[in-house]
Amino acid sequence: AERIPSPSIEQLAQDYPGLQVVVVDDGSSDRTPAILSELQGRYANLTVVRGKEPGQGWLGKPHAMRQGLERAAGELVLLADADVRYAPGTHRKAAAELVRDGLDMLVLLPRHEGPWAAQLVVLHLDAFFLFGMPSFLYNVPRFKLVAMGAGAGNLLSRKALDAVGGMEALRGEVVEDVALGRKVKALRGRLRVVKAFGEVRVRMYGSLRQALEGFTKNLYGFLGYSPWRVGLAMLAGAVYHLVPLGTLAAFPAAPRGLLVPAAIAVSLELLLEAATCLWSRHPLWLAALFPMRLALWWYLILRSAWRYHRRGIVWRGRAYGKRQGRGAGEP
Repeated sequence: AERIPSPSIEQLAQDYPGLQVVVVDDGSSDRTPAILSELQGRYANLTVVRGKEPGQGWLGKPHAMRQGLERAAGELVLLADADVRYAPGTHRKAAAELVRDGLDMLVLLPRHEGPWAAQLVVLHLDAFFLFGMPSFLYNVPRFKLVAMGAGAGNLLSRKALDAVGGMEALRGEVVEDVALGRKVKALRGRLRVVKAFGEVRVRMYGSLRQALEGFTKNLYGFLGYSPWRVGLAMLAGAVYHLVPLGTLAAFPAAPRGLLVPAAIAVSLELLLEAATCLWSRHPLWLAALFPMRLALWWYLILRSAWRYHRRGIVWRGRAYGKRQGRGAGEP
């Protein structure tokens, strides 16, 4: 892009005292270095790190985050992806909640934006968060195995980050944000997930093609590189989403005793899908496309597994081989 990206401006212009912004340029091939150099001339609190190639056992993103953390001086650290936009005051409010309530980590859930096809794929994450398990358990300390993180914003104390081993403990994680949340909660338990749709926005993907490619790289890792989990995930999706719909579609051949339960199940499905769209601020009409969304996710799961077994972990042009580290879904 020829203009200065607004996410960088929004980070630098936050009204947080002593804010330091560390950007790791991990091998960009566009005008990013020139843009960052221009921003450095305007903002004294911006630190730019030229990324180095990851060493043995390291994936690219954890390695880039490690380099950034080496230059970060604060007692609180906000780990964020490059495509996130923060409303004014977000950092101050998030830090106040973390300190006031004695938390080790605060996870900021963003509002996802982008073309409808890309939103349709991302909507599956919101549906899983709401209905895949009781989401309130994320914030219950004694349920230490139920935790998460988000690339849109993981705010944590340096003490908590050091206690779990820093980025060294995440060096081989494909879904490092979720893995970080699990490690923090398993060790200390003081983790909170908050809805920040009014303060945090993210445009993960600009097209359906980008969304499919993005999830292909890490979905099999999220399932622990396990064919059994792939099978269970696809079976659960079929039973929950497609069996009732298929029963109605088979009318009048379907047994009459199943039609009423199937109609009730499909109606509940649509209500839950609509509730997810309203909660996550996706277009409401996407709720009716849940069969298409499920088909896309089946394709993604199989594509992710096939690519891993064929080429290993492939991430932004780098190939790492197989199982350099555990996925976030692995025990």
